[in-house]
Amino acid sequence: MDDPPDWLPEIFEFDGDWNAFVDAVYAKFCDDVVRSIVLFQGSRVSVRRVPETDGKGFGFWHCVSEGHDETSRTPDLSRCERICWIRAVIENHPDPRIDHWTNQRGRDTHHLLWLDEEYLVVLAQRNGYFLLKTAYLTQRGHTVRRLRKERDSSKNG
Repeated sequence: MDDPPDWLPEIFEFDGDWNAFVDAVYAKFCDDVVRSIVLFQGSRVSVRRVPETDGKGFGFWHCVSEGHDETSRTPDLSRCERICWIRAVIENHPDPRIDHWTNQRGRDTHHLLWLDEEYLVVLAQRNGYFLLKTAYLTQRGHTVRRLRKERDSSKNG
């Protein structure tokens, strides 16, 4: 991101101690989205906590790791470094630099918040609240193309 918005926090720097880093990232995640009230479109954003792994909730691991198989996801440094971007993107979703559209996955309606076509936050709409599903950098060309196509299709009806 060449010129990040003023409201976007600095990334978490990895200090070389992976366990301490993950603990610090988890503490920030809890401060930002678990123990704080985060609102999207006037409704609270919640996080899935179970099942836990290493004392950390499911929603956290889904935001800092990648992989299709939920039982064998791999931690991703770029996701960890940007953990503090989740709340910032949700709270600043009206910013013109954030594209917002919805899609259907099964019976779920997802709200996608895409900052500068580089960082995506996905919220599932529930009855009276939103559930944070995941957040990640969209660095792969095929991912960007797929998201652009979906966004453009959604906006064009």
